[in-house]
Amino acid sequence: MTENNTGKLPTITINKESFTQLGDLHFKHSVGGEPIKEETLVLVKYDNEFLEIQFECRDNPRMDQNYFTEDNTPMFTQEVFELFISKGKEPMEDYVEIQLNPNNAMFLATIHNNFKGDGKFSSQYLDPNAMGVEHSASKDQSTNTWSGHMKIPLKLLQYPEETPDNVYRLNFYRIISQQDQTEKDWRNNAENSTFACWSSTMAPRPAFHRPEYFGYMVLE
Repeated sequence: MTENNTGKLPTITINKESFTQLGDLHFKHSVGGEPIKEETLVLVKYDNEFLEIQFECRDNPRMDQNYFTEDNTPMFTQEVFELFISKGKEPMEDYVEIQLNPNNAMFLATIHNNFKGDGKFSSQYLDPNAMGVEHSASKDQSTNTWSGHMKIPLKLLQYPEETPDNVYRLNFYRIISQQDQTEKDWRNNAENSTFACWSSTMAPRPAFHRPEYFGYMVLE
């Protein structure tokens, strides 16, 4: 495991035998790259059919102030755990975006992000059930932790094109509310929430869609 403390992009090497843990419990701020104070545990493994991810979003006392319960709704405007991933070693303009929130609602889409050109951005929603994605989430208010489990078909992750390569570009993210919310339609922003990344996107303002900063996942 290569840590993101030398300015290099992080790498995680995973296998079929057991879960591999991301080596650092502290994601990085998307702006500036300093570690956040909250802990995020992430475990990853794979088999012949699925990429499997277990995670714990710790230090999250406002998990019940999340109100999206349906798939493919704008849950990213509140608190979520996210994964962006594409096949191959190079940063791609096409990748898969997966989000899970504390209510077990999932956002699943393919993204086209023309970051190498005119910056135009588009997304196509996918039905998690139709795509064969398995997921669950649970809350533990006594420890201010919500947890999630995802099994993502590898065939879905052969994107933007199927290759024999065993390397993916990916990033994990977390949005954490830092103040109590009284309205169900509250929206996160740089003043009321923390925007955190496994590999900091080093953005001038909170931003996750920066493929050139995605880390690496290697299947061994």
